[in-house]
Amino acid sequence: MSFTPHITAKNSPRTRFICPTEAGMDIDLFQAALTQLPEQWPKLRCFLLARDGKLVHESYYHDTDEHTLHDLRSATKSLMSLLVGIAQQQGNMIGTHDPISPLLEPYMPTSMRSNNLWQRLTLYHLLTMTTGLQWETNSRMSERWIHRFHSSPSWRRFATRLPIQPNMYGRFQYRSIDSHLLSVLLTLQTGMPADQFAEQYLFQPLGISNYIWERSPDGDAAGHIGLSLTGRDMLSIGQLLLNEGHVTANNVLTSVIPASWVRETITAHSEGAPGYGAYGYQWWCHQLNGIDAACAMGYGGQLIFVIPKLRITAVWAADSKVKRWRHPVQWLEQYLLPAVKQ
Repeated sequence: MSFTPHITAKNSPRTRFICPTEAGMDIDLFQAALTQLPEQWPKLRCFLLARDGKLVHESYYHDTDEHTLHDLRSATKSLMSLLVGIAQQQGNMIGTHDPISPLLEPYMPTSMRSNNLWQRLTLYHLLTMTTGLQWETNSRMSERWIHRFHSSPSWRRFATRLPIQPNMYGRFQYRSIDSHLLSVLLTLQTGMPADQFAEQYLFQPLGISNYIWERSPDGDAAGHIGLSLTGRDMLSIGQLLLNEGHVTANNVLTSVIPASWVRETITAHSEGAPGYGAYGYQWWCHQLNGIDAACAMGYGGQLIFVIPKLRITAVWAADSKVKRWRHPVQWLEQYLLPAVKQ
């Protein structure tokens, strides 16, 4: 396939384009950065960048366009944190440091119901992936038992049967089970699976209508994978974080997510994993040339990057059927940030 991008350059009711110079970019350095994209990500499907909420660049590859849905893979996890924050604001979710076991007891074996560590697990442990639930994840974020989990007739019961490793309780370990349990709790607390809750309280305020979200055998929306969005809608999610949870519609500023929750979400709560960054509430946290940034990350190169100080949101989507893929931190530091005038 050709790597020649299909570039969309037209305004819409939700999207306003500006030229790179108007956005405070060095045009030559920015163009040099863009030429690196297909070289570093041969399976790239789209790249979008916005500054101050205005689209500076949008390009598509491999016969995709602005209407194409992209499988977010594990970037789905990051939206779960946003939904939990919305539900808490509504009074429909337990507190961050409240125990989760009373809600999950109907699905737990008797031995786990009386387990001291299970009794101490809180929503915070799920948000930060510090539950200590028995799991194996290698240095490339590959999870040994994920296929066994997916083939289980009940993901709820699979998760609640896992013992807690005392030496891992309170320590970060990348674990998709934690993210899915957030979706389970959202269903139990709001009476709506995460996809329906998101449609009403997150997607509609952002104007998102074209999406797919897969369900578990129990009827919960998958909390760790399964969401597909367009590139522009991925960008809208990132922009919502830059705006500290606010969206403007018809010249009216509306809070979708509490600003305090957004700040907690993109604040590092653990050291995370080498090569991937520190970890917040289901978002990875980075330092790019000394500048704070956060990202939603899915295997193969599904990324929503937010750089609050520079007022930048950047989005990648790529073919996830790859054995290896390149994290964009180096590209951001070496190519993009030098092109940005602060």
